Amino acid sequence: MINKFLEFIKFLNRQRNLKIKPIKLAVKLALLNRKKKVRSQLTPKQYHSAAILMNDQGIGDAIVTSYLIKSLRENGLKVYVVVEKRIAFLFERFITVDGVLLYDKKKGIKQFKKQLNSLSIDVTIDLVDKGHNSIRRSQIILAINPLHTIGFNQEKYKLYDTSIFYDQYTSHISKRSKQILKLLNIEADSIKYHVNLPDEAHESVEKFIRPYLLSGKNIIIFNPYGSNIARSFSDTQIETILSFLSHYDNCVTIVVGEPNKIKHIKTSTNIIINPLGSFFETVALIEFATLVITVDTSIVHVASIYDKKMLCIYNNRIIDNKFINNFVWGPNYSNALQIFTEDNLGTGLGDPIANLNANIVLEKLKEELIKLE
Repeated sequence: MINKFLEFIKFLNRQRNLKIKPIKLAVKLALLNRKKKVRSQLTPKQYHSAAILMNDQGIGDAIVTSYLIKSLRENGLKVYVVVEKRIAFLFERFITVDGVLLYDKKKGIKQFKKQLNSLSIDVTIDLVDKGHNSIRRSQIILAINPLHTIGFNQEKYKLYDTSIFYDQYTSHISKRSKQILKLLNIEADSIKYHVNLPDEAHESVEKFIRPYLLSGKNIIIFNPYGSNIARSFSDTQIETILSFLSHYDNCVTIVVGEPNKIKHIKTSTNIIINPLGSFFETVALIEFATLVITVDTSIVHVASIYDKKMLCIYNNRIIDNKFINNFVWGPNYSNALQIFTEDNLGTGLGDPIANLNANIVLEKLKEELIKLE
């Protein structure tokens, strides 16, 4: 009886917190926005530097944003990115920027301010709608104190001098970059991601796969794990797909992913677990690939860089109760074939890919492998 009562109290507390959390967010945002009295006018000709807020974002976000970064730099703007340490390595050489500003959630805004020194930023760009991390982004904008800030669907917040209304819930995320460029009077080229693969990664991979290429093998890259369980294949699905691929002697399949996640997968004829540990070596492997098979991860966007033939599995995830992830974060190029799960739960996590009938993947694979014979 006591345990049931305690569980009931916990339930009430959770419900209360769910209702109070949006109110707290609204109050904090209102207080932060009171610090800015007047919105500035947009004057693109006066801007020589830009900062793109990318804290709370991942590798895939960075690759997609490389299109915007390169376009801004080609038009004379110095570009800085605000990122967390976990993806900062991408901006050392892989994606060219003029500076990196690190944001640490634990250390907060005071630590972030110390990096600014006398740095002057003309325009700050926020590609994300209001959400759970809006407080952090508002604090960062205040710390940078730019001449102008551009955001999306932020009309009610004065920290955003220009707010672009955007309700394209099924359009690819890169369309936002095109809207930023249009606003700044920059002619937008066709969407293409721009990266610089380190020479040592390319050479390492070339040495590793040379024997397979010389023997006439096609290189297949298989990435079975996403950032969470819902976007990952089950062990049984992985075994089924790899068993199927092992029968194709004209191909070698290399399983890629975080080393600690893929180390338990069994090898067999024509199946290899990637022995090369770095992210850049995985990128190089994809550059050499004939076919990429992956769940919804940054690998999708890497394959796009090289226009690789790809089968990618998406799980009907809904972002912020409105954005259709299958399209917003889809591959966005004609050489990619998407396979969708069938549960259609309509949740933020999406359908568990583990529920997908593996034969659906095998049938599509068979169609592609026949073309390689």
